[in-house]
Amino acid sequence: MDQTDTQLTRLLRYAKEASPEGLRDVLRPVVRRVLPEHVRARLQDPPPPNPADRWFDNRYTILDRGTKRHFFFVCGCFKSGTHWVQNLLNLHPHAFVQGEYHFEVARWGMDHLTKVDWFLSSRPDLRAIGDDTFEMLVRRMIHAASCTVKPDAIWLGDRTPNELMTIIRGAPQIIITRDVRDVLISWSFHHVRVETATGMFPRFQELWKRSAAKFQEDPEGFNPCDGFLGDEKWVRHHAGHWAMVCRKSRAAIPKLREEGSEVLQLSYEHMHEDLAGETDRLYRFLGLDPRLAAAPSLESRTLPGFRREDRMSHYRRGEVGEWRHVLPEHVRGWIKEEAGEELIAAGYEKDLNW
Repeated sequence: MDQTDTQLTRLLRYAKEASPEGLRDVLRPVVRRVLPEHVRARLQDPPPPNPADRWFDNRYTILDRGTKRHFFFVCGCFKSGTHWVQNLLNLHPHAFVQGEYHFEVARWGMDHLTKVDWFLSSRPDLRAIGDDTFEMLVRRMIHAASCTVKPDAIWLGDRTPNELMTIIRGAPQIIITRDVRDVLISWSFHHVRVETATGMFPRFQELWKRSAAKFQEDPEGFNPCDGFLGDEKWVRHHAGHWAMVCRKSRAAIPKLREEGSEVLQLSYEHMHEDLAGETDRLYRFLGLDPRLAAAPSLESRTLPGFRREDRMSHYRRGEVGEWRHVLPEHVRGWIKEEAGEELIAAGYEKDLNW
């Protein structure tokens, strides 16, 4: 049977190659009805090998048509400057990063599949297959999305606002941190300017409707404490989320370094103070020559702050310490209770007396 199939396959492949395209179009539906599926499958030209399927030297490097390409990740809490880091890296001809892939969702699913002890897939050899397959998925997606946009890039990245975690073992990681008090102000403005409640937790959707309506009536005169920042549950939830991201990331750094992943820690505030120095650190972390990068500019959204406040823009203000003249005492109290200790651990405060 196998020999007959092979001979038939050879004959059909010859007929396919020898027939004019018009004749093939006529015969194609007939072949689909007459030939068994396993025979038809043999007639298909095999797909070209995907360079992202195999790693080279290490799990975050592939060989793509003779060029080594490497993968890396940028993370941090929402509104902490991950876009800024992305824009700076994209000034370099050999780097390209975009977001948000949110590979953590697939990582959580794979962990559940392979680490529940009574699942067969938790068997060590099957778990290894799961981890390898997950990493191949990540490489494939980033490679496919990046190389079509910037073919000369040798460092291909994902920017997703989240805590540090292993996505590809050994891959370099960049995390940026920003003061939670400024994060909350920026996050509150972000949500009142958007036109839908997409991504909003159900319990905050009514709050969004009220806050967004007030904002749209008078964007320039809008007081953020009349919106999200005036709601205790919203403030506590997001301050707690910031603290969780910082806490988990701090705990992940030794583990990542132990498995071979280098981690670069950036501070939103330090980047405001010394953009040239921090950008130099950023490029050199990936082994890139800073001299090849374009200069930061207002047009590329890579300079600290913005020319003027634009409350209708994703890039609204970019100020350091805005919380000092925005947050009233009772809102500061909520933040202290949810994130005060983490503010101290992150180096923003010495104690809770602020």
